[in-house]
Amino acid sequence: MAKLSSRTGGADLPGRLWLGVPILFLLAQHVFVAVNSSLYVRVMEGERGAVELATPLVCLIAIAFGIAVIKNRAALPAGWLTAWIALVCLASLYFAGEELSWGQQVFQWQTPETWKEINDQQETNLHNISSWLDQKPRLLLQVGILFGGVLYPLLIGLQRTPNTRDWGYWFFPTFVVVPTAMIATALHLLDHFGMLQAFPRFYNVIRYSETVELFFGLFFLLYLASMWDRMRSAN
Repeated sequence: MAKLSSRTGGADLPGRLWLGVPILFLLAQHVFVAVNSSLYVRVMEGERGAVELATPLVCLIAIAFGIAVIKNRAALPAGWLTAWIALVCLASLYFAGEELSWGQQVFQWQTPETWKEINDQQETNLHNISSWLDQKPRLLLQVGILFGGVLYPLLIGLQRTPNTRDWGYWFFPTFVVVPTAMIATALHLLDHFGMLQAFPRFYNVIRYSETVELFFGLFFLLYLASMWDRMRSAN
């Protein structure tokens, strides 16, 4: 698939990444369930399943791109953009750490007794302690993905003439995040309103909340990778 130039207000990463990866993953996930649902559960679902482990991996790759952007921050037209990228990296780190319970899901250590008393799932993470560390940040992320990943690129971004000296050129996502953002938003809303229950063959097997979280991580990755790609082109 052709690579659209960001100078046209389009995409700036290869289409096989920003379009192919999210669509093919979602398709493969459902084909896998249709062919062998029991094997799908063993391989893909659960705390140590492929979907759960892929989310922190994607977030860590996103952080690597973010660090690369920060190292080349001289290309950014405003100093606060560096702080913004650092904040996105911290959000990705928090997301990755919480998904792994900061290593507990991998190394299987026992939760300290004092932590069990305050954690709903008795795990060494923060999001099961308070809604301020789980639902509210998640809602903020969901709203940000809807507006920044769907509405802005489609309604404004494609009409805007790119300018590397304009802070908006770096701050706002480009079209590369749209497929991922649309899938994440659609799955979240369909799951939230119980509409996926109309497809019990898949709904009873796939933990769609975990799939949505993987797409959240992919959004971070595409956002920061896109910025890095445009930064290289600008040099």
